[in-house]
Amino acid sequence: MDEDDEGPTIGLSAILKLTGFLPIMLGAAFILSPRTAINVGPLLTKYGIFVSLYVGVFAIFIGLSQWIVSIYVKENLHIFGRFFAFGFLLTILLEIYGMASGIMEFNLKFIFAAMLPVSAAFVLLLYSIKPDESVTQNTKENQV
Repeated sequence: MDEDDEGPTIGLSAILKLTGFLPIMLGAAFILSPRTAINVGPLLTKYGIFVSLYVGVFAIFIGLSQWIVSIYVKENLHIFGRFFAFGFLLTILLEIYGMASGIMEFNLKFIFAAMLPVSAAFVLLLYSIKPDESVTQNTKENQV
């Protein structure tokens, strides 16, 4: 008679969809308005704007891949969660490098904006540490 009345829980699939929305949103901002969306925007040349278009398209691709993975992958979803968390952490390392090297200016609003990928990586890591055992338990019960 062990009943867990914790209420509805959010699974890793929903977390992947929520965190996948972040790159889609940022990619759209990079494409639509690169001079205001990117930290070094006022200093961008036409080549920098062209590169920001590539970055925007790639960010949208990453966000959509998170959505596709969260929809179609049922087993080993935690591995993809860790992979996407690693990608978010790499973007933070690039921001730190840009600010430390002087490419990007050190400003409080950019530190605050960097908290979005940090939060997404943290939530993805929390939800992907322990794989969901309900799928494997159900298959073991069906075999007995």
